[in-house]
Amino acid sequence: MAWFNVDDHFHSHPKARKAGLEAVGLWTIAGSHCRAHKSNGFVPEWLVLSWPRGKATAKRLVSAGLWIANAEQEGETGWLFHDWLDIHNDADELEKQREAARDRQRKRRAKLEQLRNGEGQ
Repeated sequence: MAWFNVDDHFHSHPKARKAGLEAVGLWTIAGSHCRAHKSNGFVPEWLVLSWPRGKATAKRLVSAGLWIANAEQEGETGWLFHDWLDIHNDADELEKQREAARDRQRKRRAKLEQLRNGEGQ
């Protein structure tokens, strides 16, 4: 499982304070979406528009310096997290990490199955 990273001083960072609570909520939801879909920090417009006052809230994130406006990815328009790749691995590295975790889990399950069957002793 990958995690969307949030600095432990974000609560008092001037950018977060300037954006406001509603915008930080959208920022958090969008960060989770970006990580889950390996978008390298790209926030699609449809996601923002699915929330009440989404476009106005996104403008606050841009104004605060948390997002970059007018981004595009694979023909979709949207926003981009400021400095995403400074604190998150890119999509390719994330997939390598996920595959390594799946491999570790497969090996662990196989070992447990061997122990249950008395084969690993």
